[in-house]
Amino acid sequence: MYKLILLDDEEIVIKGMQKVFHFADFGFEVAGTYSNPVQAMQQLEEIRPDLIITDVRMPLMDGLEFAHKAKVMLPDVEIVILSGYDDFSYAQTAIKIGVSDYLLKPIKKKDFQKMLRQMYQRIEDKIKQVSYMETMQRFADTSYRKIFAEKEEQAQDGSKSTFGGIRNENLSKSILMAIAYIQDHLQENISLAEVAEHINISKNYLSDLFRKELDVTFVNFVTHLRIEKAKHYLAETDMKMYEISSAVGYPDSAYFSTLFKKHTGKTLSEFRRQH
Repeated sequence: MYKLILLDDEEIVIKGMQKVFHFADFGFEVAGTYSNPVQAMQQLEEIRPDLIITDVRMPLMDGLEFAHKAKVMLPDVEIVILSGYDDFSYAQTAIKIGVSDYLLKPIKKKDFQKMLRQMYQRIEDKIKQVSYMETMQRFADTSYRKIFAEKEEQAQDGSKSTFGGIRNENLSKSILMAIAYIQDHLQENISLAEVAEHINISKNYLSDLFRKELDVTFVNFVTHLRIEKAKHYLAETDMKMYEISSAVGYPDSAYFSTLFKKHTGKTLSEFRRQH
């Protein structure tokens, strides 16, 4: 259940909404009802609602001012404004503030129900997106550690690292999506153009992002991930060498063997014996 608060200076309106609409059926629990916007504002940070439904005309603070302050306090909260005034300027202001929906009174039951379903889906999608981005960030952080470990090891033995320093640990959404796609398609013959098309940006722009945010070329980044994946297979499975080669995107096992030794200083067999 997602948390919802209702705000209207007429308590009869709030009671009416609760009587007509069974909010739990739409995935919401009513965490608070208020006829005083100032009091509601004081409780926002403690309740941290996912959805606010508020009237627009209220004493002390109108719905637009309340929405603006609520968005400053809780940027991700969804806000729906109910208004008896068909005034385009109100709607324009609401859009600028970041209000999710603006419904005119008298509100039809089906329209209100539709709004609740839409708000539930928006919240669901947002949470899934945040979860996805956090997962990708953890994956990226793991890659950073491996890259830094490689760089430190190579610095100690005087060799040159394949990777430069990472300039920006707060990766863009495009880079995180690219990394996720690469990770899911390592065994395929993926290209910069294919990944760029998948995330809807140009290949030149994606190439620039890899250099600016990771300080590495696309090809070297993919190669690094494939080598790391191969290390995992060698150490943790009984897969044959040609099977590992194919599983990490190299159908030519002889070529992969040469590439692996170039990057690790060990043959596939040597690495497996040592791990």
